[in-house]
Amino acid sequence: SYANSVGEEDVGNNERMEFLGDAVLELVIADYLFKKYPELDEGDLSRLRSAIVSEENLAQQAREINLGDYLLVGKDQEEIKNQDAILADAYEAVIASIYLDRGLKAARKFIISSFIEGKDILSGVKDFKSLLQEYTQSVYKKLPKYQLVKEKGPNHKKMFWVKVKINGKTVGEGWGYSKKKAEKVAAEKAWERIKGDRKE
Repeated sequence: SYANSVGEEDVGNNERMEFLGDAVLELVIADYLFKKYPELDEGDLSRLRSAIVSEENLAQQAREINLGDYLLVGKDQEEIKNQDAILADAYEAVIASIYLDRGLKAARKFIISSFIEGKDILSGVKDFKSLLQEYTQSVYKKLPKYQLVKEKGPNHKKMFWVKVKINGKTVGEGWGYSKKKAEKVAAEKAWERIKGDRKE
C-alpha cells in the first residue's frame, strides 16, 4: 500500500468512503429507476441497476475524469491505477465525499449526470450477445464468431478490437478494455445493424 511504501502509518484509505459511496449510489439509482420505469418488474429493475452500477461502468466514469491520476499507490504499483476494481472503488469514494460535503441532493445530481443523462440505460436489460446468438441459430443454424483483430496500449491499459462475423461476413466491430467488453460492443453493433436491415 501507499502508506507502507512511504512509511506513514497515519495515511488512511478509502474503504469506509467506498462503503458509503456504494450505498448512496445504489439508493439514488434504485429510486430513479423505480420512479422512471413503473412498467418494469423487480427482476428487470435489478438487472438494470446492476448494469448501471457495475464495476466496469464505475471504472469508465473514473477514466473520464482521469481519477487514476490522483490516486496514491505504493512504489512500483503504478499499473494498478488503471485497474477497473481500483478505479471503481475510488469513484465510489468520490460519491461519498460529495454526499458528506454537499448532501444527498448534490450527490444525486452528480450521479444522474454521470450515469443516466445521455445514456441508453435500457440496454442494461438487454444481452446483445444472447440476442445475436439466438438470431443466428434461428436463421443460419450456426453461432456468430468473434475474432480478436488487434490489441493496443500498455499491459495495464490495454484495449482490444473485436469483430463478430456471421457466415464469414463482418457484421459488427467494437473496442473495449477487455475482450469480453469488446465482444459485447461488437454484438450490440451487429444487432443494431440486423434490426436496421430487417426494417428495410
